[in-house]
Amino acid sequence: MSHAVRNTLILLIVLILFSATGYVYLHYYQAPEIKELTVQLDEKKRELEQNKQVASQFTAISESYREASEYFNNYDKALYSSSNEDNVYDFLNTLNAGQSYNNFNFAFTDSVLQPKYGVLNMEITGDGQYRNVVNFIRRIERSKPLNKVKNVTLTPILEDDKYNWVEYSFNLESYYDRSKILDKPTFDIFQGTYASLHNPFFPLVRDNFKPNTAELVDVRKSRLVALSTKRVFLIDQSGVMQQIEIGEKVYLGKLSSINLNNKTATFTLNQGGLVERETLKVNNTNN
Repeated sequence: MSHAVRNTLILLIVLILFSATGYVYLHYYQAPEIKELTVQLDEKKRELEQNKQVASQFTAISESYREASEYFNNYDKALYSSSNEDNVYDFLNTLNAGQSYNNFNFAFTDSVLQPKYGVLNMEITGDGQYRNVVNFIRRIERSKPLNKVKNVTLTPILEDDKYNWVEYSFNLESYYDRSKILDKPTFDIFQGTYASLHNPFFPLVRDNFKPNTAELVDVRKSRLVALSTKRVFLIDQSGVMQQIEIGEKVYLGKLSSINLNNKTATFTLNQGGLVERETLKVNNTNN
């Protein structure tokens, strides 16, 4: 056999071995990996298409979220951000000022859980001027945090200088957020209060009068001695000459009018809730 034929056979054998080895490698090793990568590629393509669809909706979703957040933050009511009862106490303490000021006590009772919100139950007691207590409760209910006032009781304090005061108690339900979906809202305070408010517990007629600590003229214990168009002259309860002008205060009232023709002076007095007129005449004659 010639060298040329032998070399040709050797090269042919090597080529066959390379081909066989390559076929085995590609068929038994590369093919499964290629198949697996093809499956992964298809999954990535599907995932890419889904992400593209989501991305195409981003602007609309973002605008919807902005509108929902704005609506939530500007709604008349809002939930407390947590179940910490100190948040409720701090808020009540903020309300307790000016024409809403009173002496209140705060006692936490329990908490009730719901899927997306919870309710803190408290008992509030205290005392203060009737007007201030009403303003305090009114601001609790009408401010932005969602609070519900229940079982209100009011008891008048029948003591000197405290006829406008009441003792009170009520149950307070405060709602807080558990879902944490939207931003934390602002807690706006209702500013409307009553400067003057009728107290239905105020006794219209009272047996005891305020003592005359300012030593004003006691008309019923005084004697009218002279008068002019705008003022009167009288001897008061202590025997001292006093002059009183129209509209000026006396004990339990004021000088309301002067009649020169009849030589009389009329005083309007509040006798423990009963308004009466007391008329004095020169020479100490009472009508």
